[in-house]
Amino acid sequence: MKLKFLVSLFFLSIIGFSVAQDFEVAPVQLYFNANPGESQNKIITIKNHSSVKSSFILSPGDFVISTEGNIDYKPANSTKHSISNWISISPSFFDLEPNQERQVSVAIQPPTDETGSKWGVIYVKTTKEKTSFQAGEELSAGVTVSPMITVQVYQTSKMNKNLKAKIDQLREIPSEDSTERWFSAIVTNLSDIIIHCKVVLIASNMQTAQEKQYVPVQFDSYPKNTQKIILKLPKNLEKGTYALAAVLDYGSSVNLEGTQMIIQVPKK
Repeated sequence: MKLKFLVSLFFLSIIGFSVAQDFEVAPVQLYFNANPGESQNKIITIKNHSSVKSSFILSPGDFVISTEGNIDYKPANSTKHSISNWISISPSFFDLEPNQERQVSVAIQPPTDETGSKWGVIYVKTTKEKTSFQAGEELSAGVTVSPMITVQVYQTSKMNKNLKAKIDQLREIPSEDSTERWFSAIVTNLSDIIIHCKVVLIASNMQTAQEKQYVPVQFDSYPKNTQKIILKLPKNLEKGTYALAAVLDYGSSVNLEGTQMIIQVPKK
């Protein structure tokens, strides 16, 4: 039963909303494209699925992306690309009766001289009233923070089209699957905006000129950030010498970027 719940929770997240025990938030990602000085507004909806009245608190926060693509959450206004100072949340505190829902306005207005990408999160938390005994035992504030959902918020000006990225350092790494050979490459975002990237692995037999393309790896690359990606090659290739290329497509009007190496495929 627990496994089934976790699988269901993942499925709900990828289709645009998230559930944390007794409440629901939708959507869980907000994308703004306001130009400098322009104001934009979006709505998130919170629904109380519990059988009791609940109080909700919404507050901004930051996050950074590691080279491996992992998210590390940070306090508001603590990172270079923080969006916290650009957004306003209304209301940021309210009560909901059982099965009641409420819409929350999230507004953004970039400064007149800012065209680069900013990002962060909105924490949606519930609070529960305590008895005086519990409050004395723990916090004098009289509330305790319970389950939380994060809403990711992104802003990139629609007038900024200066995309630039590169890919290099293609190399073989130890595989965790006996049916595949694994390779890594480094993608570097040289621009000041978030770029959606797609990397395709292409294996070309140098004797027969036959070429095979594999399922692309897709991800968002953050400004001035490097990210290590993993590319997987099935071991069922015919014996031979192959030119292996990792080709980066990041939506730019210029030529695709790529990196290449030579590999040997032994006889099966």
